[in-house]
Amino acid sequence: MQSVRILELASTKYLFQTVAICISLIVGTFGVLLYLGITDVETLATFTDAVFKTVAVLVGTLWALNRYFVQRTDAPRLRVDADVGMIRGPSTGDPRLLIFRLDLVNTGTTQIGVFNHYVQVDAVTPRDDGVEFQPLYRWPESDWHSGGPIEPGSWSAINSEVSCAASVRAVRLFVEVKLSDSARWTWHKTFDVSGGEKSSNLAHQKLL
Repeated sequence: MQSVRILELASTKYLFQTVAICISLIVGTFGVLLYLGITDVETLATFTDAVFKTVAVLVGTLWALNRYFVQRTDAPRLRVDADVGMIRGPSTGDPRLLIFRLDLVNTGTTQIGVFNHYVQVDAVTPRDDGVEFQPLYRWPESDWHSGGPIEPGSWSAINSEVSCAASVRAVRLFVEVKLSDSARWTWHKTFDVSGGEKSSNLAHQKLL
């Protein structure tokens, strides 16, 4: 898995650096052969032809790998569907009950195997110097929770309830999914739970 990740980086993010290094190594290798007398100037035409053919094959292979890693459809793809609500007590100052359900939906074309994940809920409070995030809840309390395979078009659900103070007016839900030792996926979204008109929610998702 680590070797595949290295190959993916070499043929995508560092494609031009990889091509430059490989060309330098090929030309350098043939140059050393000429310098050591293993071949001679009379075979220079053959040498040049071999260099260009080798470079062409190498660059073509790297480009094919680049297209595969960039456009492939077998990569894990996830979406989170969130349903969040707040139940208020009879009195203004009573604790509130935050209820939520998160569906981890497999939007890809291949099965997502056994994975690990956790959920964290933070109260979001504005301050003069920025925004404060106060932890309210984490599931599980420590480490990771193991989830079973998810078929394409299916989902894995997370449903829970969190008691919070009446002063909480916005919460952020954060999910991290560990697909493997080298691949992690995160999602987070901030919800207005003040009871007023819904404001715009902030969402973000990414595959590490």
